[in-house]
Amino acid sequence: MKKLVSIVLALALVALCIGAAVADTETKTGSITISNAAKGETYTIYKLFDATVNAADNAKIAYFGTIPSGLTDYFKYTSEGSNYVQTKDAAWNGTEMSTGLRDALSDWADGQTSNAGSQVADGSAVVFSNLPLGYYVVTTSQGQQAISVDSTNLNVSIHDKNTTNLTADKTVDGTSYNIGDWITYTATFTTKNWVGDEQVKSYTISDTLPEFLSNTEILSVTIKQTDENDISLSGYTAFTDKKIVIPWVDDDNNSLYKNGAEIVLQYRAKLTSTSNVGGANNTNTVTITPNKDKTGGDPFNEHKEDDEVIKTYAGALKKVDDDGYPLAGAKFAFKGLTVEATGVEGVYRVVSYNAAGTELGTVMSTDANGKLYILGLKEGVALKGEETEAPLGYNKLTDEVTVNAQLTSTEIWHKEETRYYDAKGNLTSSVTSNSHAKTGDDDDLTVLEGTAITTVTNHKGTELPSTGGIGTTIFYILGGLLVIGAAVILVARRKAQD
Repeated sequence: MKKLVSIVLALALVALCIGAAVADTETKTGSITISNAAKGETYTIYKLFDATVNAADNAKIAYFGTIPSGLTDYFKYTSEGSNYVQTKDAAWNGTEMSTGLRDALSDWADGQTSNAGSQVADGSAVVFSNLPLGYYVVTTSQGQQAISVDSTNLNVSIHDKNTTNLTADKTVDGTSYNIGDWITYTATFTTKNWVGDEQVKSYTISDTLPEFLSNTEILSVTIKQTDENDISLSGYTAFTDKKIVIPWVDDDNNSLYKNGAEIVLQYRAKLTSTSNVGGANNTNTVTITPNKDKTGGDPFNEHKEDDEVIKTYAGALKKVDDDGYPLAGAKFAFKGLTVEATGVEGVYRVVSYNAAGTELGTVMSTDANGKLYILGLKEGVALKGEETEAPLGYNKLTDEVTVNAQLTSTEIWHKEETRYYDAKGNLTSSVTSNSHAKTGDDDDLTVLEGTAITTVTNHKGTELPSTGGIGTTIFYILGGLLVIGAAVILVARRKAQD
């Protein structure tokens, strides 16, 4: 079944080329040249009809032979009993070969053994020489477009209009990340060696590499070709001006790789603190562009691109007392979590997070509204930690505190920025250094799937009972008597002096 499928697919990619290879008047031989033969493709020729050419005028040519049963809708004999052939109207679409004839010739060639030769292109032109006079079908292992050659020149040059198309596909090794995580991208491109009648001499691969990515490293550049070992290209470790250029021909302008070869580019970058948190997507785009020169300075007006999206999330905590009153100054730390202050009270940004960490990380404090925001977490993260210090007059928690990463309804950019809160302490908007404002009016940064912000309650301290003392009332009475006595003595002294 696999072999059958392979054969069917190969047939679907056949590009037919009908050529009149005619001989000169002395040698009676000619040639067919595929000028833009794609490296790695197999070109095979079949002689369908013999031909004679008038020695004095090569434009006068006659074809003769037996018309195969599958081609009788497109060819006929010039007269009954004659073996000279001519075309029917169905063979033409205006001045070009009809689709029906192209498909019929494809079917015919598929059932034949080549009687004129076969060559695998090495990147230079393919030449079939010393061909007897005749009407030839030329097939290639790729492409779908037929090429009609009706010249009666002795040496015919044809152009393979194969239809290999550029493609671009980009994938990422995850969907959400903590700030500080490495993100690995894989970009895969399908190439072609010719654009129309012009040869591709290099490819430029570029990536937008926006601000939320830093420390970009190229891990590998690989060329994949059908039925051949992969080729790893060296010398590519980083993007220069967000792009790399890959040469596609040698010094003699022969194609280095097979037509339709794949370029697989793998690279990684670190997610920075300038990423969006919440509903906004972090998107970057990769593009491939064929060039007319080796340096990438003369691109064709053709390219393909694809992008990839990642998200970061946030954690939110609210500290209240028994009556729901917000408590400022409560301090928390979480295992494996290192953060940095953003310059806004109660708002912190992830520097790194180790899910396997057991030691408490950076200590954070709730703001005046009892709130604490942790920006730049991966989806599914559940922070485990504890309250390290309770507000004055309140008991410190002894139980572990859990804060879940959430996709916030408010988009938050992390750069130099100004943040705005409403009377309840909810973040309502922020203005970044590039004046990109973000707003949100959902209470308490509603989390994914409707789960509320993590609320932690501190209980007030209580007066402890005591036993064995004489109480405090006697001290209040004695103190009052002493004050009155002192006042009486002071007044008596002043009268005596008078």
